[in-house]
Amino acid sequence: MKIEILREIPFNELRRMIRGVPLMQKKGEEDKSKIFVYENANISLKKFKYDEVNPPTFYLIKENLDLQRELRSSLLSDHGLDSLNLDCALEISIDGGAKATLTPPIIEVTERKVSYVPQDGEIDYSDKAAKIKIPLICDGAHRVFLAKEKNEYFTGVNISGVNPEYPYYAHPNGWDKVNIVDTVPKTLEEKKFYRYEDCYALYRNFGVIGCGKPRGVGK
Repeated sequence: MKIEILREIPFNELRRMIRGVPLMQKKGEEDKSKIFVYENANISLKKFKYDEVNPPTFYLIKENLDLQRELRSSLLSDHGLDSLNLDCALEISIDGGAKATLTPPIIEVTERKVSYVPQDGEIDYSDKAAKIKIPLICDGAHRVFLAKEKNEYFTGVNISGVNPEYPYYAHPNGWDKVNIVDTVPKTLEEKKFYRYEDCYALYRNFGVIGCGKPRGVGK
C-alpha cells in the first residue's frame, strides 16, 4: 500500500469542518442539509481506551479491518504517523486513488435514559430511571477495534453538548455484541439497535468532510 499525504488538516480547522457536518438528506424528504447538530457542541481531542467507548453496531467488516491494519502499518513506516493517534486530520490518496480524509475516530457523547436491572443481591431499582451520558463511536469503529486488539489507547475527537433534538440514529451497545463478518448483514436487526424505523433520519453526513460514508442511504 502506497499512501500519499496530500495535506495535513490542523485540529482547529477540523473542528470547524465538524461543526459544518449536516444531517443526511434523502431524496424527496424535508431539507435536513441545513441542520448542523455539532454547530454549538464541545469538540476536543481526547485519549480513550477501547472499553471507555461503545460501538453502535453489531458487526465490523473483516476486509475493512485488514485495510485499516495495512493503512496503519504504511503510515507508520512511510510517514511516522499513527492512524490511532493523530492530532490532526489527513487528506490522503491510497495507491493513487481518489482523495479521502482520515480523521481521528469520532466519539459522540449521547444522553440516554436508563433503568437498572438488579443482579443477585442488589437493591431493585428497575422501576426507576436515570439519565446518563454514553461515549459512542460515530466514525472509526474499525480503527477502535484495532486499539482493542492491541489493548492500546487511541486519540479520538470527543464531541459533547450535541443538540438534543437530534440524537444519534442508533443506540450504543457493548463490544460483546460485535461480530467480525465478511459481508454486511441483510436485516436491520442484525446491524444495529436503530432508534427509529427511518433509520437514517438522524444520520450525520460526515461525507461532507470526506469520510464516514453511510450504508444503505437512498435505498
